[in-house]
Amino acid sequence: MSDMKYNAIVESGIEIVNRVEIPPDMVPKDAQVEIAAKVFHGYHAGAGYAGMDEKRLDGVVGREYVPDPSAQRVA
Repeated sequence: MSDMKYNAIVESGIEIVNRVEIPPDMVPKDAQVEIAAKVFHGYHAGAGYAGMDEKRLDGVVGREYVPDPSAQRVA
């Protein structure tokens, strides 16, 4: 959950008892870049993503894209 959403919920009077961490090994390779970018911009994902800075963000790599040669092109 982003800090923006968390703050809005808490400020409205709703108590959040536990923010569940996302274990890094549970994030699929496809989503590594997305979750790293979200954490860098304030998304709370837990201790496994603590210390996300620009240098660490630059090192995140998702899965390699391999185009399907049999796919049809849409004009």
